[in-house]
Amino acid sequence: MIMKRLDRLNTQLLKEYSEGIFFINCEGDIMFSNEAAFKLTGNEHKEKSQQLTALIHTSKQQQAQDFFQRALQGEKVQFSTTINHNTKKELHLDITLIPIIVSEQVAGVYAVCRDDSKEQERSNHISKLETHLKMEQKLANVGSWYYDVRENKSYWSPQLYNIYGLNPNQHFTPSLKNVLQFVNRCGQKRLEKAVMEALSTGGSYTIEYTLLRPSGEERTVFEQADALVDEQGNIVQLIGVVHDITESKVITNELKQKEQQFQTIYNNLDAGIWSVDVQSNEMIVCSSGVSNIYGEDAAKFLGNRDLWESCIHPEDKPAVAKGQHQLQKGKMIRQQYRIYTKTGEMKWVKDRCIPTLDENGKLMRIDGIVEDITAEKKYMDHVEYLATHDHVTNLPNRRKFERELKNFIRQMKKERDLLAVFYLGLNRFKHINDTLGHDVGDRLLQRIANRLKKCVTPDVMLARAGEDELAICFLSLAHINECQKLAAALLQEIEKEITIDDFSLYVTASIGISIYPHDGEDAKMLLTNANLAMRRAKEVGRSDWQLYSPLMDSETYKSYHLEKGLRNALLQDEFFIEYQPKVHTNSREIDSIEALIRWNHPEWGRVSPEDFIPLAEETHLIIELGDWVIQHVCKQLQQWKNQGLQIVPVSINVSSKHLLKRGFVEHVQQTLAHYNIDPSFIEFEVTESSIIQYEEHVKKVMDELKKIGVTFALDDFGTGFSSLSHLKDFEFNTLKIDKTFIQHVTDKGKQQAITKSILYLAHALNMKVIAEGVETKEQLVFLQKHECSFIQGYIVSQPAAPQKIAEYLKMRFL
Repeated sequence: MIMKRLDRLNTQLLKEYSEGIFFINCEGDIMFSNEAAFKLTGNEHKEKSQQLTALIHTSKQQQAQDFFQRALQGEKVQFSTTINHNTKKELHLDITLIPIIVSEQVAGVYAVCRDDSKEQERSNHISKLETHLKMEQKLANVGSWYYDVRENKSYWSPQLYNIYGLNPNQHFTPSLKNVLQFVNRCGQKRLEKAVMEALSTGGSYTIEYTLLRPSGEERTVFEQADALVDEQGNIVQLIGVVHDITESKVITNELKQKEQQFQTIYNNLDAGIWSVDVQSNEMIVCSSGVSNIYGEDAAKFLGNRDLWESCIHPEDKPAVAKGQHQLQKGKMIRQQYRIYTKTGEMKWVKDRCIPTLDENGKLMRIDGIVEDITAEKKYMDHVEYLATHDHVTNLPNRRKFERELKNFIRQMKKERDLLAVFYLGLNRFKHINDTLGHDVGDRLLQRIANRLKKCVTPDVMLARAGEDELAICFLSLAHINECQKLAAALLQEIEKEITIDDFSLYVTASIGISIYPHDGEDAKMLLTNANLAMRRAKEVGRSDWQLYSPLMDSETYKSYHLEKGLRNALLQDEFFIEYQPKVHTNSREIDSIEALIRWNHPEWGRVSPEDFIPLAEETHLIIELGDWVIQHVCKQLQQWKNQGLQIVPVSINVSSKHLLKRGFVEHVQQTLAHYNIDPSFIEFEVTESSIIQYEEHVKKVMDELKKIGVTFALDDFGTGFSSLSHLKDFEFNTLKIDKTFIQHVTDKGKQQAITKSILYLAHALNMKVIAEGVETKEQLVFLQKHECSFIQGYIVSQPAAPQKIAEYLKMRFL
């Protein structure tokens, strides 16, 4: 019986193994191949007398034939070759030819094929293939069945009807209820329980029981079944095989030959194959692969299961023991754990264990495959390190800091203790990078990081949070007052002279501090508030630290300073104007230019108009800002004229508050007269949202300005309050299609349809139409096709300084 179980185990493991295996007769014909061989070659090997050499590349066939002849002489041969995959690509394989000796003669050859490039994918393929391959490869010479959960129907093979003593043509419904009628009383409850558990848990079962045929004859059968699930995890089928073992006898000589054959395979596999007799607690099968992995003679594991347990890493023993309990329930398990080899080397292994229960549900045997996954683990650990650490300083990066900070917060919450986040910004680090080079900057960061590591205790988390920013987490503070001492020590350490090459560098830092739970109860809030406090420290004075205060809230804080800065920006000459051309779609001749105001803040650099224009609207500074733009545009037009350039109209964005200002028309006229600019060279762009509340007054102002030659454009048409009545009542000269439509104009959807409609409408109303934000050739082709006369966007030119525009005006075409 032991040899018989070995045969079943051998057949199952051979077919399940992830490497391709061919059985070739002495004539070179492929007589058998497993599923892995099919996946390697892409060939189902269904043709009669198909030879392995036929799969090999033409240039390698003779070499392969020579190796095969050597194997027929009883020699184990290993070689590398190239095969022709059915996808028409070449695949490189390592092939081991193993002669099969029967009665001291070579009866055939096993070819074990391995695709080295697929090694990393092997584990994934095994788990995916396992469910289907395991049961399909057990169906030979036994009765099979499957139960469709969705249809609530069972299907039997003809062999299964024969086992039950039934005629496949007679009226019999193969349901669980009907099957139980044939099972003896002892086996009925066990079989019913096993089936119901498999249907509820998605597991598998093996069971032995006695059935009674209609003729009264008793037969002993062995049944094994697995549940199949779909992609959503729902159980869809139960598949099983039933083997009539009543008259089954083992031919000893045949089993010995098979054992020798499969033992040859075992000893040439990287994985370790093993089997344990639970009753005697002895290893009854242990391949040489186990020896290669554990560094211990495989023979020593036979009869000594405790040796295997002694190799397991102490920290992993509880988890492994827990898995063993699942085996007692008949559940197959997969585990990953660490072991120590005979030489003391630590390895990671992956173990898959398959239990076998007797008819009473008692665990009798455990079969398994063990693989060395140390290299895979090291690779994954390396990838994890790269993803969570800064490559310059080797400090944890912001991502890892946030993750660990979350854990620290949970710890402090349990202990009801304080935690401090220090956000440290290096002053003038960018200047050092720009002047001395990034290599010096990187080494400077490394030196500072090493200093700070020595300055803090091991339980302190130190990370690089940005280009010139570090984050530090201090745990279990006795009092907030400790922060002052810690910050002073950090600043003192950083400010020490650092010599790199011939440069003596002195660096200062600004530190912002937030405290858990006072300044936030989650990692993101604590980091944000510490960052705000750091920026406040930079404003107060370099080489300083600040505790977070709610007054530093980002929006309020920045808005306050922007508003304050707006009042001085005009006096300090911080505003300037860039111009963006609008050109004819086909000829690219410059038609007009749009004036775009910019703010160069002395501390924050260029501030987006989206940030300061709304503030200017709220504080009524928009009127002063608008007057400034009109004056500088007229002045610039005069300068271009004096340079002998042929000027073009310039459009200016104007707000409703500016249009409603008393004396706006007179101010425009005076400014035009002062700089001797013809009104036709000025165009005001307004949005529908800016005029909707004061339509009557705005229309009056527009009419007065149009009388002297000023033109008007409706900006961002298609967004906000788009109304056809506005086009009719206000009589705009130009219609500008918002860039949000242009971005998706090549997508065949609603926005393309809207764009076409706007173009058609503008043409029908005899209006000049301009497409904003044109960036790609595809957008340009669409607009040309649909006769959009003018375009504006990066495909033509980005907003540019007056000097660049002067060059454009000389060329006339872009």
